[in-house]
Amino acid sequence: MLTGLVASLAFLSGCKEAVYNQLSEREANNILLTLLKGGVEAEKRADGEKGYSIWVSDSKMALAIELLKMNAEPEEPYRTMGDLFARNQLIATPAEERIRFIYGIEQGLAATLSKIDGVLVARVHIVMPDNDPLANQVKPTSASVFLKHRADMNMQVILPAVKDMVVHSVEGLTVDRVAVTLFPATATSTTPADVPITRFFGALVAASSVSTLWMLLGLPWLLAALLALALFFATRLRQLLWSYLKPSSSRMDSNEPGERPVASTKTRFR
Repeated sequence: MLTGLVASLAFLSGCKEAVYNQLSEREANNILLTLLKGGVEAEKRADGEKGYSIWVSDSKMALAIELLKMNAEPEEPYRTMGDLFARNQLIATPAEERIRFIYGIEQGLAATLSKIDGVLVARVHIVMPDNDPLANQVKPTSASVFLKHRADMNMQVILPAVKDMVVHSVEGLTVDRVAVTLFPATATSTTPADVPITRFFGALVAASSVSTLWMLLGLPWLLAALLALALFFATRLRQLLWSYLKPSSSRMDSNEPGERPVASTKTRFR
């Protein structure tokens, strides 16, 4: 029975798998919200210095991955100018410095655009020709913006604001040289699923999984109680066997081999 309980505990502990780990708290909260809204029961766990991880049941793993993929979670990290022009890097040529500068602008704009409500993925590509100052014709700067957004959001209304922001972020760029392409996602979780959320020792979990968590939390104590009970019965059984076998052993030891018991005689006094 003890082996069966240990096996059951191991099985119940392994019924969940981590979808993502080493996440920041903001990333973990966004992923947890996306999964719960999509109808997938999930749990956020703190991993100490490693950050946070999101756990789902094995049977929901494929659905969770597909749901996060459709919602572009977790967000792809964007590089900043500080990352591109770190002091510990080797001295670069002017051409390399120019490429880094343009790439830094692209990353900064993409990071800003990704914060717009409904935007799942944002990319910005800037073409800034290295014009010769003595040339008669100057090639204009241009930019293209890629936005993947939720299908239920009307992004047409924000196009003027997007173009205006890009124009004011790139020197020499005009509105007519900015192209914004919108791509609605094929399927996203648009309406919250009926999955109530609660807290379990500070962690956000689905309300339906609280009973399972309590069971996992109580199993070690139940196992310890059963082990103590088994030890008690084993000790009691040993005492009973010892008390039963001890008199027989004493009688056998008192009669040596080859000897007959001596009959007791009584003396009568007249």
